[in-house]
Amino acid sequence: MPTENTAWQLEELVDSLVVELDKTRETLAVKAINKPLTYTVKELALDLQIFPSYDGDQVRFVTAQPGQQGASKVTIQLGSITDQQVRATTKVPGAKHDINIDEIGIDKSTRKRLRKLGVNSVEDLKEIERKDIDLQKVSDSEIDYRALANQIQKSRRGQRPPKVEAVSLSRDSQDAPYLVVRGERLAVDPAFQPVAVVNQTLAEVMSSSDRELRIQLTPEHRFGRQNELILTFDPFAVIRMNVKA
Repeated sequence: MPTENTAWQLEELVDSLVVELDKTRETLAVKAINKPLTYTVKELALDLQIFPSYDGDQVRFVTAQPGQQGASKVTIQLGSITDQQVRATTKVPGAKHDINIDEIGIDKSTRKRLRKLGVNSVEDLKEIERKDIDLQKVSDSEIDYRALANQIQKSRRGQRPPKVEAVSLSRDSQDAPYLVVRGERLAVDPAFQPVAVVNQTLAEVMSSSDRELRIQLTPEHRFGRQNELILTFDPFAVIRMNVKA
């Protein structure tokens, strides 16, 4: 069954070619680490037989089917690249500390748009942020950077989740009880104040850091032999635990 001959734009074709070429270049860069490249990618020409149309706003093309007459010809020619150029212009992908955009839970359309902009990882996004580039402007407002930033933060938190090592009961100088929660990577977002719920009642977080949280207890918390403690360290890290007195 023949495939549907749909209309396309030149920008879509060029973007797709660039994405595929970038993937090839990254593969060559990785290969060059262990085995020097011994060849050069020479010119590549692509001839297209097409029927152009213009609707007053956009130019679109339909590829000619076998046997169709009167089609126009468009030639796309790609230049050569040497092994030295590959090494000089390509960032080796797959660094252990980096996160691929496929891992941050964004929709397919956003991933596709980011790849067209040369963004394949969280490190690429951080570099764009450091250079103060507005992704919404360069992507014609197709990318919601705030939503994207939340997904990145969620992915990072997934790789570095909080770890609770100990919970103890203590008293301050006025003999008021409080819980001490110790561990690693507890309060890592300075813009977010951790939230604690003890026995289904909100409790005040007296202090918080990466290694320790202190939670004030009052008679309303009915702290006894068996207690439920829920800690929200940030929007992407919540822990529920049982605390025995």
